[in-house]
Formats: sequence, C-alpha cells, structure tokens
Amino acid sequence: MLKNRWGIVLLFMFALLATPLTHAMAAPELRATVTAGIDGKAKYGRGAPVTIVIENKGTAFSGDVVIDLLQSYDTGIGESFPLDIGAGETKTISFVIPRMFDYNMYGSSSNSKSIHFYEGGWKKGKEIDYKGSKQIVTAMYYDDVKLITAFTGNMDRLAGLRGVRFPNTSSTQLIDASKVGVNQFPEEADGWGATDFIVFDEYPVADLPQKEQQALVEWVNQGGIAVFSDSDQLSAESGLFADLLPLEQEGKDSIDSSVLNNWASTEQFDKPITSSKTSVRKGAQVLYGSGTEPLAGIREVGKGAVIQTSFSFGDEPFSKTAGTTAWWNALLNAQVQKNVANGQGYYENPLEVIRYTIGNANELFPSFKVSAPLLVGIIILYIIIIVPVLYIFLKKKDKREHTWWIVPTIAIMTSIFIFAYGAKDRIGKAQLQQTALLNVLPEGGMEGYFVETILTNKSGDFTFSAPSTTTLSASSTMNTLFGPTQIEAHKTAMLERDAAGSKMHLRDVGYWNVASLVGKTAVPSEGSIETDLIVRDKELTGTVTNHFPFALTDIIIWSGTRQIKVGDLGPGETADVKETLKTSALIAKRSSNQMYYGPSPTQSDDLMEMRKESIVTFADSTMPTAPAKPMISGYTDTQLVDVNLEDVKTAKTSALTMIMQPIEAKVEINGLFTVDPEAMAVQLVSETNNFEASSIGYQSDTYYFDEDVYIQTWQIPEELLKQKLGWKMIELSKIQTDRYEVTIWNSQTEQYDALPADKKITIDQPNPYISANGQVKIRMDFHDTQQGTEARAPQLKVEGEVAK
Repeated sequence: MLKNRWGIVLLFMFALLATPLTHAMAAPELRATVTAGIDGKAKYGRGAPVTIVIENKGTAFSGDVVIDLLQSYDTGIGESFPLDIGAGETKTISFVIPRMFDYNMYGSSSNSKSIHFYEGGWKKGKEIDYKGSKQIVTAMYYDDVKLITAFTGNMDRLAGLRGVRFPNTSSTQLIDASKVGVNQFPEEADGWGATDFIVFDEYPVADLPQKEQQALVEWVNQGGIAVFSDSDQLSAESGLFADLLPLEQEGKDSIDSSVLNNWASTEQFDKPITSSKTSVRKGAQVLYGSGTEPLAGIREVGKGAVIQTSFSFGDEPFSKTAGTTAWWNALLNAQVQKNVANGQGYYENPLEVIRYTIGNANELFPSFKVSAPLLVGIIILYIIIIVPVLYIFLKKKDKREHTWWIVPTIAIMTSIFIFAYGAKDRIGKAQLQQTALLNVLPEGGMEGYFVETILTNKSGDFTFSAPSTTTLSASSTMNTLFGPTQIEAHKTAMLERDAAGSKMHLRDVGYWNVASLVGKTAVPSEGSIETDLIVRDKELTGTVTNHFPFALTDIIIWSGTRQIKVGDLGPGETADVKETLKTSALIAKRSSNQMYYGPSPTQSDDLMEMRKESIVTFADSTMPTAPAKPMISGYTDTQLVDVNLEDVKTAKTSALTMIMQPIEAKVEINGLFTVDPEAMAVQLVSETNNFEASSIGYQSDTYYFDEDVYIQTWQIPEELLKQKLGWKMIELSKIQTDRYEVTIWNSQTEQYDALPADKKITIDQPNPYISANGQVKIRMDFHDTQQGTEARAPQLKVEGEVAK
C-alpha cells in the first residue's frame, strides 16, 4: 500500500516537472526578414516603405509586432501591428515609416533590437524571442544625395539621367522602379520620401491601383517633382495625373536640334526630334519653348510640380545623343534652382527643429511659477513670528516650555501653505499646452507643425487621439530614454494607427511630470486673411481683412526681415495699412537668423511671449519650405490642431497658433526707381559642383567659399517686372578685390564680360546684363582656394525708370 502511494506521488511530481517542458516545446518559432526603402534606399528623416516577412515553424502565435521608430537621439515611438499566424504559415506585414532613422548615428550596438513580438498583445502580453532581422536596416542617404526614380520599360532609354548634378549635391542615385515591383509600391505618400524626382517614360500610371496613384499625387503635393514624357496616349496613361499635366497635345511636330542645344548650352544635338504640337493649359507655365510653342511645361502642385515635355525623352535619336545629360541638367535644375535661391544653406527636418524651439517654451507652465516676493515675505514673516513674537508672547504667559511643539507646528503649517500655493493649479487637473505654426494653402485649408504638452496631475498612462491628417511622435525633456542603446522607445510611447486616425499612448509618465507630442498636421479650411495692398513709390497702403471665424492678434506683414504692424482683428473685421517702405515692393520674408540660439524673450517671466517668440524662431528655421513671398501672420488662442487627451474628464488647455499666409501687393512706380539688394533674392553656388556657399556670422553678405569659382545670381522681384521698365544703371559694391575678381554675364553674347578691379563698379549700359526674367549673374573667381576663403560677396543695386 505504501509503495503504491509513493508511486502515485512520484508520477504526480513527474507530471508537474514535464508540464513546463511540454509548454516550452509547444511555442511559436518565428523568423523575421526585413526589407526597407525604395530599392533598398532611404533618406534620413524621410519616409520609407518597410516589409517584414514572418515565418512560423512552431505553434500558432496571436499578438502584436512592435516596431521602435526612432527619429533622433531623444525622440521616438513604438508602433504596433496585430499578427495572427498559424503553425507553418508565412505572413507579410507592410507599412510606411514616416521618418527613417540612422541606427548607427549615435553609436548603436549591432545587438540592439527595434523589432519585438508580444504574444497576447503589447499591453499585457509577454515578449518572446525570435530569429532573423532585429533592426530595420537599409542603405541610408542624406540630403546631399539626390535620388531619381524612373518608371520605364528599359533603363537604357534614360541613360542621360545618370550624370545629372544638382546644387548642394555630392552625387545622384538612379532607381529603377521595376526593381521595386508593382506590388511593393507604397500606398502612402511618405513611402516615396527617399526620392526627389520621379520620371515617367511612357509608363501606364493608370494601370496602377488607385491607392498607389493617389500616393504618387500626394507625394508631389508634399514637394516632389514628377516628369512626364510625351506619348501618343499620355492623357489615358497618366491616370490621376491627367488633370495635372501642364501641356495639351494638339497634333504632331518636330524640334530643330538648335533649340535643344540652346536650352542645354551644348552643341551635341545634331538631328531633329519628333514631338507633339502643344499649348499651355490653364494654371500652368512654359518651362522653355521655341517661339510661341512650348517644348516643356510646368504646373505647380502644392509644394511640388509636374513637368511635361512635348517629345519623348526615351525615344531615339534623342536618348542616344551625348547631350542628353546636359538637357536633363537644364530641365530638372530649372525647378530646383528656384527652391535653392531663397533657401538657407543649413536645413534640418522641421520635426527635429520644433523640439528645441517651440518644444522648450511649450514645456514651461504658469503653475511652475511661484512669486519670489511672496516667498520672501512668508520667510520673513515666519522668522519674525518664530523668534521675537513667539518668544515675547510665551515669556509674558510664562509658557516657554511649549516651544517644543509650537515651533515645529508653525513650520509644518508654513510648509503646507507654500506647497498648497505652488501646487494649487496642479493638484486638481492635468494641464495641456498646444503651440502650432500653420500655413494657409492657396487651394484652401492649412498645414503645419505643432507641439502638445501635458503637465500631469497623476502618474500612469495618458492617451492622445488625432485624425489621419495629423502625425504623432513623442518627445521627453525629463530624460533621454528613446536612444537605441537605452530603454526601447515603445516602452515610453506607443502608436496605434487605423483608417480613422491614430492614438498615442504615453506610458508610465511620472507624477507632476511633463511629456510632449510633436507632429505635422493638415487642417480643413477655416478661412483666410484677405489683403488689398498696393505700393506706390515706396508707400504701402491698403486693407487687411480677417476672414477666419476667430479673432487674430498681433497681425504683422513680413517684408524681408521687417515687420509691419497691423494690429488685432476680430472675425470679419478690416484694418487700414499705411507704411513707408525702404524698397519699391514688398519682398519675400527672410530668416532673422535666430534658429541656432532658441527663443530669447524680452521678458523672461512672460511665458506667452516666450511661446510666441519660439514660433518665430521655428518659422525662421523652416524658411526653405515656405513660399518665396511676403507673408502676413497673426496669433489665435483657438485650438486648431485636433489632438485630444482621452479618458480625462477635466484638463486645463492653453492653445496658441501662429497663422502665416503668403500675400501679394500691386506695385505702381512713377519715373525713376531703385532696386536695393534687400529687395532681391540672391543665390550663390559654386560653378563646378553647384554647392551653395555657407553663410556665416550675422552679416547676410558674408560667406565661406571652398571652391575656385562661384556664380552669384540676383533676382529682381516679379512684381516690378510686370511694369514696362527701362534699366538705367547697375551698381556693384563691397567687392573684395584682394580675394576675388568679378565678371558679369552678358545675355546677348552669352558669355561673361570683364569688369574693372575696383571695390565699387557702376555700369551705365545695363540692358545686356539683365535677362528677360530679371536675373543678373556675377562670376566670382577666387585668387587662392587651397584652404577655402571667408569673404563678403558683392552687393548689387539696380536703377530703372518706368516707360511712359
């Protein structure tokens, strides 16, 4: 009997020991294989498609795949994707990362992991191990490399693209879209973020799925440039791009080789090219043409453009001519040069800049402030009560033995009072601050960037929701927990996305702690600021009307770096404007060079003023993405970015949004006028490599030159060119003859003319040196370039007269 009992016990113990082993043997065995980018290429800070192929050789898995999306050394999030995969199955997860991160930038270990599997879900499940790819790794490029994606049946048709060079670019990469595969084309615009140009060589875009076509169109809206070759069925082939094409086909024609040679500044074209007769569609412009016939047209679409040629650039004999590279250079750079001319040499991604400009100011709350005079007064009163008053009172009552409990009681009550006074706004409810910069779009609506910050009144998780038109990323100033060598990003912030929008879960936020969200947003149409302005002989007059359904305060017209105050306007209100200018026209808003130093308010205790100045600093830093026009701006305390804190009944919210809008002003000039340097956009790039000179110091005309020759291009404002003008004089000044010599481009002879070696030069016959589109080009040839040169660039002034 005893033996039987021991047998049963041993059998039971064996069963208990075997159970974990059975569970261990019955587990998912996952392997992940990751591919990312367009043809394996991506750009830092831009979007890219990612595909993860998951194989399961074990038991069924049900849970989440979590990806750490790191965006800088202290910003990042996790994003979850549900996964149910049975035994022996293979499944594929495809998604788009809005901003790629270089995992090796901050010394990340090769053992660090950015892909995680949570059985049972990321909220309460358990992370399990797996085999295969641990990180999202791809060939990473930066903005000094231009990527061109070609949609073509044969890459040999576009051989001339391989040698194209751009300003501020070290090299060019050409991507064959066929290697990506139609089934792998992104369905989101951010998925094409790596590429700067997309060239369609008689390609049937209409055959692509609707979502993929829409992604390409939206990519153009966000700043991409699409180039379409001519074909017999272009309207049908171009799909969703059909209404965006700039040219209308009207029969057949041919192009003489001399026209192509003239456009490309070459002599290598020697045969006529078959083309279509074309006309310019409404809203488009001629990029270049022969006589009255356009040979290439352009239509601006959002921040980008669609270019169309009147001939097929993939057909022979054009595609086999040695001059095609020069032609491609001229065609693609025509749009790029326009963007470079008004940009800054140094440019960071707005979502990184916003962190240390608007973000720093937005994370300061009024409840952090405790009145210093009040504290000093309490301390003085405390000392007076504790020492003389208490002593005299107790001595008079002969109760000095009670000092032992009265003194600590008063100290405790004083401490409680100070604490309650400082924490009165933090105990009852969470506090939110939203600061944003929104730009009014010509087609209606607004877009821009924002920071949303929470000051917690409890510890735990906080969830924010946003529509699909708004991106969310997390930021923290209390620590830098997002770095790849420290705590994984998903343990601090987790993103969930669906068709309706997204939710951001801020995890384990401390009591009375600060955490921030940053993102990009598009806001449906709310209205606009209407301007009716005219400049007569440097006198600006007119009206400004607020057509937004909310009040605007501190409205300012930006002309260059000058601010012209308009005032405050309620909904529908109008203000008169009258101001004397130093220029003959309103000019494009320019940076005030504050971006590297952060906000510096005149009153450091005025937190709202700090937030306003932080927006201006951020706006300066994002000038390359803004239209090259005068701007008008104003502030509103209406919350316009639809980001909401969930599951919190009460929260105190403070919103501040700067609205910016490009404007125009008519120009009327009588008699003689002067175009000063401040009124003109200037571009300064090297002749050989097209690198932009680096601006240094506070003086706008001081640069660092590290190549032999630079071309300085001045652009007279378009508003002035609408007048019938006669040019009287060109004046060049501040020439440093000891460091370089200058020559000037003659548009009639198409060569540079020599100029005297003087610090100041006056040209009394300026017409050959001012092109039809209002450009003046100066060539700077440096004497000594072995180790680079710091120098001031020449300043240009033009005098003219309105023709009677």
